[in-house]
Amino acid sequence: MIAERVVIDGVVKNGVVVPESNSDLPEGTHVKIVYPFVDDTGDLLSEFAAWDRAGADAWRMIDQLVRENPA
Repeated sequence: MIAERVVIDGVVKNGVVVPESNSDLPEGTHVKIVYPFVDDTGDLLSEFAAWDRAGADAWRMIDQLVRENPA
């Protein structure tokens, strides 16, 4: 049996996820909540970009060290 994926929009109120529409899910149904991470400020994206640049710089330094000191 293949389970059909159902998406139910909801909102957190007082620490409880409340569906925004009626659903036909039976009482006791197990669900998974997938949190769509949203960073309104853009700070997180800037930090990821900084880590990417730092990682690229680190790999360039490693490559240079390997070229200068072959095994």
